[in-house]
Amino acid sequence: MVMRGHANVRLRSFLLVILLILPGCLQESSDEVSTGDDSEVSIEVWYTFAAETIEEEVFLESVESFMEETGVQVKATRVSYGDADQLFMTAAQGGEAPDLIRISSDSLGKFGEVRVDGAPLFEDLRPHLTPAQRQAFDPVSLESMRYGESLYAVPASFDCLSLIYNKALFDGMEEPNEDWTLDDLVAAGEMVGLEFPVKNAYWWFPFLGGYGGELFDENGTPTLDEGGAAASLEWMMDLELEYGIVPEGTQKISMENSFEAWDTGMVIDGPWNWARYGKGIDNLGQTLLPKVSENGDYLSPLVTYKGWAVSKQSPQKVAATDLALYLSSDEVQKEFALQTYAIPTS
Repeated sequence: MVMRGHANVRLRSFLLVILLILPGCLQESSDEVSTGDDSEVSIEVWYTFAAETIEEEVFLESVESFMEETGVQVKATRVSYGDADQLFMTAAQGGEAPDLIRISSDSLGKFGEVRVDGAPLFEDLRPHLTPAQRQAFDPVSLESMRYGESLYAVPASFDCLSLIYNKALFDGMEEPNEDWTLDDLVAAGEMVGLEFPVKNAYWWFPFLGGYGGELFDENGTPTLDEGGAAASLEWMMDLELEYGIVPEGTQKISMENSFEAWDTGMVIDGPWNWARYGKGIDNLGQTLLPKVSENGDYLSPLVTYKGWAVSKQSPQKVAATDLALYLSSDEVQKEFALQTYAIPTS
């Protein structure tokens, strides 16, 4: 009787344990089944190519190819180039940053020291890239995407200002070429017109360099009151105030519209507008910015690198990095170079 009682107690205890464990097992099994459909990886990328441009078209086609090859779902969201940095920082502070964003090398200073909950805004991509993957890029382009020791973006292209002109308006005249000086530019501007935003600092930097000036010295101290700063600024402003070649108050948009309408024969602009201009100007020309007449030095525009940065908040950093590498791959860079004249970093 005693043995049978102990057996019954053990049996009841065993059944009780089974009953307690079984719902958990069933729930776990049920959860595994229900999450099967949620295993699909999905990421969001913010891009800054202008709407309805060849750049946007090539980019969206590349994203589509990436999705077909990998099965990763990508939501591509266009944001304004001028507003992208602030929009990203605001989104990151609210915990809603996209997984991937297109950034410029000159924006890294804005992002570098910002922290959200003690963490930087971008993932350090050094652990994500193999030595072979890093070696596939031009070393300078890779260095341009570093902030401190961290590699914050995969470089995809770079650009700078050059002299773009409408060959049709130079009929019977010498076309702009690499031997031109600023005197040649002024003479041609009086005949066919010249436009660029003379009050925009980005357009002034090439003239500063051409006149021997620098933004900073070797110690990082600003040197805007030294070298050729005053002379270069005076020469630029004279185009508007003395020669009357550049229309007063010219901005980027008015320059673009004027050149497209054939109202001016030359603009100082970047390759990002080359494809746009080519739609209405069959015979488009491009050459180096001229030399300073007094010293023979070329105007030296800043080089800006564009690349893809992975958000530190992204729950899909591997997939986001894969997309960054794909958008910076030889195949995609070549397509951008052929279609949009973007200069590759590969």
